[in-house]
Amino acid sequence: MDKIITSNDMVYLFRLALAILAGAVIGYEREQKFKVAGLRTHILISMSAALMMIISKYAFLDVVLQYSTTAVRVDVSRVAAGIIAGMGILSGGLIFIGKRGNVSGLTTAAGIWATIGIGMVIGSGMYAVGIGAVILVEIVQVVLHNDPVLRHEIKASAVFALKNADKDYDRIAKDLERQKVKISAVKIEKKSGSEAELRCFLTFDSRYGRDDVVRIMSGISETEKYELP
Repeated sequence: MDKIITSNDMVYLFRLALAILAGAVIGYEREQKFKVAGLRTHILISMSAALMMIISKYAFLDVVLQYSTTAVRVDVSRVAAGIIAGMGILSGGLIFIGKRGNVSGLTTAAGIWATIGIGMVIGSGMYAVGIGAVILVEIVQVVLHNDPVLRHEIKASAVFALKNADKDYDRIAKDLERQKVKISAVKIEKKSGSEAELRCFLTFDSRYGRDDVVRIMSGISETEKYELP
C-alpha cells in the first residue's frame, strides 16, 4: 500500500507554504494602500501558481514511468502556459479607466503578474529566485512609490458649493493656483439667488501625496465632495 504522505509531499507542502508567505509579503503592502487586490488575493494567487507548477512537474510521473517504453510524452510546460494565459485575464480585470481617461490599477495588475511568477518559481523548487523576486517587488512597490522624483500628478474630480458664484469661484481658483493646483473642465450650475455649484477636475503637483490632497481640499470651506482615482 502506498504511503498517504511521502517525503516528496512534505517538500511540496513546504513550497506551498513558502509561496503563501511570498504572496502575503506583496499583498500586505497592497492592502496598506487600499488596493482592490490585497493580502488574501495575493496569497491565493501565489499559492495557486505554485500548486499548478507542482502539478505540471510531478503529477504525471506515474504515467511517464508506466508507459516509459511507449511513445507517451508529457510536456511539463503546458500547465505553466495555461497559468500565464488564465492569470492574464485576472490581472487585466484589475485595470480601470476612469473619468477623462485616467487609468488606475496598472501597478496592482503588474504586481499580480509578478506574484504569479514568484509562485511558479517556488513551485518549481527555485527558492532563491522566488525569495529574491519578492525582495525586488517590494523595492519597486515601496521604495520607488515614495520617491518624489518618480511621483505622478494626482487628478481628482471635485464639487464646490458656492454662496456667491463670482466671488467664491475667484477666491477658490486663486487659492488653488497658489498651491500649484490646476483647474480644468469647469462647470458652474446656478442655484437659487447667487448660489451655484461648481464641478471641475483638479490636477495636483507631483510633489503632493494623497494626504496633501486631503489637507488642501479640507482647507477650502466650500468643498462639498471630491473623488480621487
